[in-house]
Amino acid sequence: MSDALLPEAFADLRHLGEWIVPTEEGRHRKKIGADIETARSFYQTVFPRMEAIIQHLNGVAWESMGPADRNLFLLASMCMEVSHPVELGWQTTDIADAFPTSRVQFLSESAGY
Repeated sequence: MSDALLPEAFADLRHLGEWIVPTEEGRHRKKIGADIETARSFYQTVFPRMEAIIQHLNGVAWESMGPADRNLFLLASMCMEVSHPVELGWQTTDIADAFPTSRVQFLSESAGY
C-alpha cells in the first residue's frame, strides 16, 4: 500500500484500505456484502478514532484535500455506513425485509473524487 493512502496520523488504519470506497452505492454494497463480525471489527477499529478524524478533516478545505485526506473522509463515511447494523445489534449487515438494493436508485457523486 502506498504511504499516501491515509494521513500519517492515521497510519494505524492503513490496513483497512479495502474499506475506502468512493461512492455511496459502493459503500452500501460493501456493507451488505460483509458479514456482521467483519463489519463489527472494522467499526470497532475506526469508531474510537472518529473524533480525531473529524478534527483532522475540519482543518482541511475540501477543495485542497489531497488523496490521503479524501481517503480518510471515505473511511469515516464507511464507518457511518456500518454503524447501523453494529450499533443496533443486527445479526447480519442487511435485513430481510429491507427495501431491496436492486430497487435503490443511487445518485451520481457530485464531489467528483
